[in-house]
Amino acid sequence: MTAMRSGRVLTMVSAFGLLASAAVAIGVSVVSGYVFSPPRRELQSYHRDRLAHPAEYGLRIASFECIQAKVPCLLVEPDADAVPGARGSTLRRQLAEMGVAAPPYGAVGGIVVLLHARAGRKEDLLPVAERFVAAGFRCLIPDLPGHGESPLPKAAFGADEFEGTLPRRALANTRKVFALPPEPAALWGISMGGAFAIRAASESPEMWRALVVVSGFDALDEVIAADSSNYVGPIGRVLGRAVDAVSLIKGEPRLSEIRPEVWAGRVKAPTLVVHGDCDQLIPIERGRKLYEALASDEKRWIQVAAAGHHNVLTTPAPLYAEMSAWLLRWMRAPTNDEEPDRTPRASAPHQ
Repeated sequence: MTAMRSGRVLTMVSAFGLLASAAVAIGVSVVSGYVFSPPRRELQSYHRDRLAHPAEYGLRIASFECIQAKVPCLLVEPDADAVPGARGSTLRRQLAEMGVAAPPYGAVGGIVVLLHARAGRKEDLLPVAERFVAAGFRCLIPDLPGHGESPLPKAAFGADEFEGTLPRRALANTRKVFALPPEPAALWGISMGGAFAIRAASESPEMWRALVVVSGFDALDEVIAADSSNYVGPIGRVLGRAVDAVSLIKGEPRLSEIRPEVWAGRVKAPTLVVHGDCDQLIPIERGRKLYEALASDEKRWIQVAAAGHHNVLTTPAPLYAEMSAWLLRWMRAPTNDEEPDRTPRASAPHQ
C-alpha cells in the first residue's frame, strides 16, 4: 500500500513538473514573440491617405529600399508648390509663439531619421514627419527589423551590429540615391525606436547633431519583468531569464543585453528626453534613469502631464514645437562642409 501511494505521489510530481515545464516553454515563446516579433500592423486609412495625396499635407513622399533591400524607407520632404497641412501650420504658429523662427516653407536645413515603436511601422510616423517638415527638415523613416514591410523576422532593439548601424547606413544610402547634400542630421525615436536612436548615436557620434527620445527606457529586461508581472506575478522575472537562456542558445541578443543606459554613456549629441508622467508600460523612472545615464553635456528632460505611453504625442501640450525648437537650435548653424539645401529631392531619385 505504501509503495502504491509513493508511486502515485511520484506520478503527480512528475506530471506537475511536465505541466510546469510546458507552461514555462509556452510563456517563453509568448514573451519572446511579444517582444522581438510582434504581429505586424496593416496599413491604416490615414497612412493610405497621406501616401496617395501627399500634396494635401504639404508633402512629397518617396518610397524606396535601403541597405541591400533589407530596410524599406520613406523620404518625406516639403512640397514647395504647396502649403503646409493643418499639423504643419499649427507647428509653425506654435514656434512663432515661442519666439523661434522657422525657415520659409519649402526650405530644408537638415534631415531627421525617425524610428518607430515596437509593433509599429514607418507609416505611423508620417504625422510626425509632417510637423518636422514644416520646421524645415526632411525626414527619413525606415521600417525597423520585424516590423512593417521589413524582410527581417525579428527586432533586437538596436542591440546587434546590423541594427546598431542601421540608421547611419540608411542615411548614407538615402544621400546617395537622392543626391542629398551633406546637411546636418539628427535622430528621433519613440519607445523601441528610442533604443535604436541611443544605440546609433553611441555607435557613430560624429554623424548626429541632435537626438530626441520619446518614452525611452534604460533596461529592457526590467521593463519586461515589470510588465509581465502584471499578468503572471513573480513568474514574470523567471520568464525573462528563460527568454535570455533561449536567446543565448540561439545566438541572438538577450533581454539583459538591451540596455540603452549603457549605450547612453557614449552619447555626446545634445539630447532631449520626453516622457509621459502616467506611462504604465514604461514607468517614468525608467525614462529618468536613461536621461541620467546620458553623457551629453547638453540634455533636457520634458515630463508631459497626464500622458501615457500611447498618447504622449497627442496631449494639448505643444510638444512638437518643443522638439522642433530643440532640433532647430542644434542643427541650424552649418559647419564648413555643410550648406542649407532648399531643393526637395523625394520625387527625383538619382540612381
